[in-house]
Amino acid sequence: MATTDSGTYSILLVDADEGFVEEARALFEGNKVYTARNISDAQRRLVEEGIDIALVGPTFAHEAGVAESTLLFDVRPELPLVLVTETVSTDVLRAALRAGIKDVVEAPLTAKKIEDALGLVELIHRREDKDSKRRARIGKVVTIMSPKGGAGKTMTTTNVALTLGGWGDPERVVILDADLQFGDVCISLQIDPRHTIVDVARDIDKLDEQLLESLLARHTSGVRVLSAPLEPSLADEVSTQVVVKTIGMLKRMFDYIVIDTAPFLDEPVLSILERSDVVLLVVDMDLPSVKNAKLALDTLRLIKFPFEKIKLVLNRVNSKARLDVDELERSLGLEIQAAISSDKLVPRAVNEGEPVVSLYPRSRVARDLRGVAQLVVDEDMSEPTEDDDRGRRWFR
Repeated sequence: MATTDSGTYSILLVDADEGFVEEARALFEGNKVYTARNISDAQRRLVEEGIDIALVGPTFAHEAGVAESTLLFDVRPELPLVLVTETVSTDVLRAALRAGIKDVVEAPLTAKKIEDALGLVELIHRREDKDSKRRARIGKVVTIMSPKGGAGKTMTTTNVALTLGGWGDPERVVILDADLQFGDVCISLQIDPRHTIVDVARDIDKLDEQLLESLLARHTSGVRVLSAPLEPSLADEVSTQVVVKTIGMLKRMFDYIVIDTAPFLDEPVLSILERSDVVLLVVDMDLPSVKNAKLALDTLRLIKFPFEKIKLVLNRVNSKARLDVDELERSLGLEIQAAISSDKLVPRAVNEGEPVVSLYPRSRVARDLRGVAQLVVDEDMSEPTEDDDRGRRWFR
């Protein structure tokens, strides 16, 4: 049992290796133990729970992992953070110390090592001013994905973002167009961006919130947008590390980060999904879209992606579709959470460069899209609507 004279502690264990997490959890018997598979989930835990100390596991015991772990300091600058590594190499030790990690512990963990790590908590707490322990607020990352082009992913992204802005403060909502080759968010919103994520990549070493703010475009509603590259060839300049760092910084700047993704599962998209709080999987009412969605979900199951984050959204629903909805749900292993009616107003709104929720707010499809937005907000934020029927009204 790992306790001190001060009593019990709240410990956060961060690692993708379930074996490491379970072994470490056993050593902390008697304390409150929370777990996270990745840094994004760990940030959320720091906001939601009164964490005293965080242990980051061997999955992050390399220079890039150490750098990513320091994003926890964005939420709690004085957080006692301990890195557990299979082998304490000079490079990892140097990177950890430079990053502000309080201690590096060699695996396997023992009761003595745990006691020493918890001693850091008392030292940090004595230095902390009580006011500095107020919990920080970080934004919610909402990712819209579809493994098939043309399924309505970008349309869903723009309408959800503007709906969130309308329900709250539009200045606190940002869209990240992460379809790096063929992103269409700006054209869908009639925005002519002066800067794109390529500018972020070129200034990544000196990037701070002020600089990032200057690279964002502004929609007439007040919602901000970070544009995709203007030419497909420029996508190569935007590395996964650039995308990850950008998301981390936007989470400190905005309440909602709505991300449009490319229609495939490459490294950047997988990294975005790992850092998402909610994933809206948009599936069109045709067999190719369902087939691609099943393949994508099978891949995510293989990497043990947490499926509780995924919300299945059916697009272009109409009575003429010959797909059996129950069979579709069984095939994908997910229940449909929301559906968007097939409506000619959608392409009309797209061609006019204005989301349908603002151009035709009283239309059925606009009501459907507001229902999609309600999947990602707290219940007390979204405006109640008379037609917010959670039943399968789309198929009647």
